[in-house]
This record gives sequence, structure tokens and C-alpha cells, in this order.
Amino acid sequence: MNWKDIRTLYVRELRSALRERGIVVNSIVIPIVLYPLLMWLISTGLTYVNGQTAELTSYVMLRHLPDAHLPLQHLLEAEPGIDLEYSDHPELDIRDGKLDLIIDFVQVQDAPSLAEGNVGARFTYDASRDQSATARARAKRVIDRYRDRFIEREAAKLGISRTQLQGFRVDEVNVSTDSEMGRFVLALLIPLMLVVMLAMGGIYPAIDATAGERETGTWETMMTVATSRSNILAAKYLYVATMSFVAGCLNVTAIMFTMRSNMFAMRSNLAPLGGASGLTFSVQLASIPVIVAGAALLALFVAAGMLILAAFARTFREGQSLVSPFLIAFVLPLMFIQSPSQEYTLRVAFIPIVNVAMMFRQAIVGRYDWLPIGITIAVELACIAAALKLATTMVEYEDFVTGSYHGTFLKFVRQRLLRRAGRGRVVAS
Repeated sequence: MNWKDIRTLYVRELRSALRERGIVVNSIVIPIVLYPLLMWLISTGLTYVNGQTAELTSYVMLRHLPDAHLPLQHLLEAEPGIDLEYSDHPELDIRDGKLDLIIDFVQVQDAPSLAEGNVGARFTYDASRDQSATARARAKRVIDRYRDRFIEREAAKLGISRTQLQGFRVDEVNVSTDSEMGRFVLALLIPLMLVVMLAMGGIYPAIDATAGERETGTWETMMTVATSRSNILAAKYLYVATMSFVAGCLNVTAIMFTMRSNMFAMRSNLAPLGGASGLTFSVQLASIPVIVAGAALLALFVAAGMLILAAFARTFREGQSLVSPFLIAFVLPLMFIQSPSQEYTLRVAFIPIVNVAMMFRQAIVGRYDWLPIGITIAVELACIAAALKLATTMVEYEDFVTGSYHGTFLKFVRQRLLRRAGRGRVVAS
């Protein structure tokens, strides 16, 4: 190979790409603006929904309320958005949507008789209706506050603390720091998004560098330049890999920026993870080399695969139909590792693409299992080498290079490569 020729062709491909609107949009613009735009839409949607919910009036009915708890009725009446109603057929009204919530006060069985007001509250509502679920949430907030004051008051009468009155209780202690919880969230999001964007960033350049040039008539001109076909192939390959890598890196940067700047809007969604109100999203510096190396390996792999398939197309649209199955096959395995309990084992390290995604996850949370990482790198390098060997073999056929071959990739493998391998074995024997 002549690296000077490759560099010249590589720069030419990059310059052409920057003048192509579709490539700039798919490989640069979308990775940058996708997540800020999505986060803005989500925040706007949540704000709108919360505003609509706040304007809803919840129709609530109280049944069998003890006289000792009449102050609770006054609290519910004073709560914004709650309207106390009475119905002769409350269960039917719940189903018909005329009533949102029924609160029954029942005697607690086998409970010590602390006072006349020692009762339990039972909610009856329709969870399939948002109005009914909202009524339950509003009423529960009021009753929880009232219950806490009731327990404190009864404990004071007995001369004990509220904690002593409650007896058996459950406390939760999360030993993870806010930064560790933030990295845990990033470890679930970044691997999948990075792999998807690496594939999306390479698909348009790969098609444009092969089928696109055939469609515009520049493919034949490229094949007549004063250099070998392998140099041309190497330049196109490095160009597609570069665009894929750039798209992935820009996407990760956009994710980090978006997660940090929009944390306030995400607090309610992340609350079930624990400590979400103070989450900090950052990646350790030691993780960056591992993530960059994995992204580079995937970019090289996706570039080789897409170039091979797109080279069989004669039009841009045909190239899209040929490369789309590869894109699906590239991303689909990641659906099976989305569980947080999935471990980065030696067996997983031998599965292409999945192993790199798991390597990303482990690096983000600050864990480095070097044996699986080494196996992952070796497996990806082997896949890249196999793809490049296939590509260099394909350009040896004149009809393939000129575009006169009208078969598919599988047909080419059966008719040319497998027969060639069979003849090689016969000669060797």
C-alpha cells in the first residue's frame, strides 16, 4: 500500500463529505442536536402534562369517617384540586367516571386501641383512569401528613416518642454516592446509544462512497486514478470509519451535556433509582481511553461491513435497502444486555458488538476486568481483519469493480469466494 496515495484520497473523501448535506446532517448535526432536542421535547411534554393534571378536579367521597378525624375532612376540603362529594352508588360512579376516589375508614383488626381514632383508610379507585389515579395521589399526600401528626399526638399521650410507638420499622441506606449513581444511569444509556449512533453515522457515508458514486458516474473516474484499487479501498474505508467514529463521539458528548444541563427536569423520572435529586453525571478520566478504543473498534467494524454490502448497489436507494439489514443485525444483540444485572463475563467477551457495549458499561462505572477487555479487543480485531480480507478479495474481480456484476452479496460469496476456496484446497492437496 502507498500511504501517501491513501492520505490524498482520504482527504479528498473528507472534503467531498463536508460538501454533502446528507452526510453532514446524519454524521454531525443529528448526533449533536438529537438528545438536546429530545430532552427539550420531554421536558416540554412533562410540563404540559403536569399543568393539565394540576387543573383537574378530583371528586372524592368519604365513608364512615369517625368524629375523631373530622379535622381530616377539613384538610381534604382545603386541599386545592379536591372536591368532596356524596353518592348513593359510589362504586358505579367510579366505573362511570363520575367519582374519582372513595376513602373508607375501617376498623384495624388486632390493633391496640390507642384511641377512638385508631382506624385504617382504604382507597377505592380506577387506576386505568388518570383522573382517578391523580385523586388517589392527592388524597394520599394529605392523609399521610395527617397520619404523621396523629401518631405524634398519640405517642405524646403515652409519654413515648413516635419512633417507639411505631416499633418495627424499615430504614434504607444507599451507600452509593451521587456520582456513582450518575455513572450507573450513564452506563445504561451510553453503550446502546453509542453503538446505534456509530452505525447511523457510518451508513450514509458508506452508501455515498460506493453506490452514490456509481449513481453519479464518478466511480469509474475514481477507478482510473494512478494508484492501486487497494489504496482506493483503504481511503474509502478510513473515511467511513472516521465519520462513524465522529458521530459516536459527538453523540456521547451531547448525552453528557444534556444530562447535566437538564437534571432538574429529570429528577422526577430518576427518583425511583434513589438519590436522584443530587445525581451528577460524569465519566472518570481513566474510562475515556477504554471508551475511545471501543468506539474506534466498532467504527472500523461497521465501516467494513457497510462498505462491503453497499458496494453491490448501483443506486443510493438500493444501497439503503442492502445496508439496512446489517444495521438491524448490528444493533439487535444489544437489546439482550439492557438488564443492569448482565455481567461482563468471558463468554460475553467472545460475542462481537455485545462485548464492546459491555466494555463501555464497565468502564463508565469504573470497573476494569482486563482479561475480558483483552479478549474483546482481540475478537473485534479479528472481525475487522476478516471483513477487510473479504473486501480486498472482492475488488480483485473486474466485474465487481466496474459494477457489471448484478448478483447479491450472498450470491457473490457462493459463486466466487466459496468456489475459489474450494479450488485452493484441491490445489493444495
